[in-house]
Amino acid sequence: MALVVGSFMVGLAPGLALLALLEVPLGIAAHRIQSARKQVLQQSMLEATAQTASGVQESVAAIETIRIFSAEEEEEKQHSCNLAKELRLKERMELELAFFTLVHRMLQLTIRVLLLFRSHQQLRDGHITPGVLVTFLLYQDTVGSHVQVIPWNPGVYPSIHASVHPGAIPFLPPRCCSMASMNS
Repeated sequence: MALVVGSFMVGLAPGLALLALLEVPLGIAAHRIQSARKQVLQQSMLEATAQTASGVQESVAAIETIRIFSAEEEEEKQHSCNLAKELRLKERMELELAFFTLVHRMLQLTIRVLLLFRSHQQLRDGHITPGVLVTFLLYQDTVGSHVQVIPWNPGVYPSIHASVHPGAIPFLPPRCCSMASMNS
């Protein structure tokens, strides 16, 4: 569907179509950077959680020794430190998610503004008509929604998802469900 509509866009206004399609590789690059950062932070979060859990297990196992040496405050400080580290990592993950969401939206907005600016120039010069512009913009919204679904939704096409996300395990729907019922 996206290819058919994309070919209509190229037929209507080739220059605008190339500008609109510029969003795809930039969006994929931003998504890959975000995924890499997210994996690093998730790994750090797992390590911090494991460290907190092992500290708690060691404290529980050695509770009598801790009581004998009156080291409860020390253990409490260590546990508080571990929990604070986990909280900082969680906040960092949320902050980076917000940042990449902002980058993605700014990218979309920038492409849209450039597209409108260029289409205004073409309208003024008489290269396209207002009807062609409206049709092109509607096509762009259609193609944009299809292209956003494909690379990041493993349920749509597992092979495409695996090519965009090399370490991903493809999602295979249960045999009782059809792809049409999952997408609606």
